[in-house]
Amino acid sequence: MRSYKTEAIVIKRHNFLEKDRILTLFSKEKGKISTIAKGARRPGSRFSYHSDLGTIAIFHLHRGKNIDLITEVTPIFSPIEAHGRLDRSEKIGYAFKLLDKLYHEHEPHLPTFEVLAQTIRAVSSNDYQLTFLIFLAKVIEDLGLKPEFINCLECGRQLKENDKINFDHRGGLIHCDCAGGGIKNVSNSEIKLLRLIFSNSFEKIGKAKVEVKIFEKVFTIVRNYLEWHFGKILPEKIL
Repeated sequence: MRSYKTEAIVIKRHNFLEKDRILTLFSKEKGKISTIAKGARRPGSRFSYHSDLGTIAIFHLHRGKNIDLITEVTPIFSPIEAHGRLDRSEKIGYAFKLLDKLYHEHEPHLPTFEVLAQTIRAVSSNDYQLTFLIFLAKVIEDLGLKPEFINCLECGRQLKENDKINFDHRGGLIHCDCAGGGIKNVSNSEIKLLRLIFSNSFEKIGKAKVEVKIFEKVFTIVRNYLEWHFGKILPEKIL
């Protein structure tokens, strides 16, 4: 069938010709999809409002030779509460840029879709401290790159509270001795937070609060880990 529908999120858009918009959707069943919304820039267009970034909706599409055509949109959620709130809209924007860079078209990633939808809703309404950090952890897991946090990456021995530990961007925690020496660069509190965001559900820990210093260090670890694998794709700070 040439026509289909899918639940999806608008993660990128740009104007096309005089009245149209090209939308990149991150969909539940098909992953990233390039689409066109005809007349979306025309005043009063039924697609104008539903082509906003962060819109979650059921999109009805018709397969085209080069790009799929949006024929109907049934809205589910729009992050209107984030509009005009730079701190919130920037975090959602970072999430969209990350997914657009990391994922290829037509490759389904259901866990990422679900945590993206949760992140948009959470940041739009409350912007809990750990929301974006949890989002990054779940994306890393979905990509099959979850770091090792229980045993030493090099020797395989279980990491203990009094051990001197570093984070190795190749894949997780490592004893300082196994890394060739050096000072301890990850505290016990930071290790606990890393384990927390990678081992629990969004709903369970989304509202938790941590000290800013610990949060910033863990965000730096996660950001550098992604940077080591994919290049520079995130800002130095998100608070």
